[in-house]
Amino acid sequence: MDSRTRMVDTTLRILRSQGVRATGINQIVRESRSPRGSIYHHFPGGKEQLVLEALRVAGEAVAGKIRGALDAHADVAAALRAYIDGYAEDIRASDYRRGCPVANVAMDAAATSPAIRHACDEIFAGWAAPIARRLEREGRRPKDAAALAEFVISTLEGALILCRARRSTEPLAGVAARLETLLGAGGANGVGGSGPRTGARPSAAGPRRRGTSGRPR
Repeated sequence: MDSRTRMVDTTLRILRSQGVRATGINQIVRESRSPRGSIYHHFPGGKEQLVLEALRVAGEAVAGKIRGALDAHADVAAALRAYIDGYAEDIRASDYRRGCPVANVAMDAAATSPAIRHACDEIFAGWAAPIARRLEREGRRPKDAAALAEFVISTLEGALILCRARRSTEPLAGVAARLETLLGAGGANGVGGSGPRTGARPSAAGPRRRGTSGRPR
């Protein structure tokens, strides 16, 4: 593994546990075992550029896992259950030290770095997009599918924070169960969907009137 890759991987690992404010160049150099001069050789923009590259790697990795879960399961509810179960195993294995690097960075630096804020926004949107596409294929309107997919990502990110605070994966388990109910039972007309996608139109002739005998006129 070359020094550039080691620095990106180390930065990503550190961001998962402590966010961006507490992460310094010296720590990255030390833990990646890279020459200090190589930081500015590979990342002339310094820490911000290195963080942006680590975010890109993290974003692509998570997006790939989401797409893989969707491809492996017949419906979005089952796919998200599998994805969430995998995330629960990961955070438990880290002794609740590893959270979402993108959320950690967004909370730390989005207000002070427009580039980081934009990157985080694009990554979250990239995670929601394949979920929204699957929801559309399952019958929801595009606008409803997009809103529901964003809700899924928001809920998962909040659950990850609760898992670390409580040192328990119960928040993720609860989210998985609620999403199965919401997405499995909702269908095209459930929460996030308010009727047929194409919008059925009433007959132009209107309802048929009945005479006193009860027969249609």
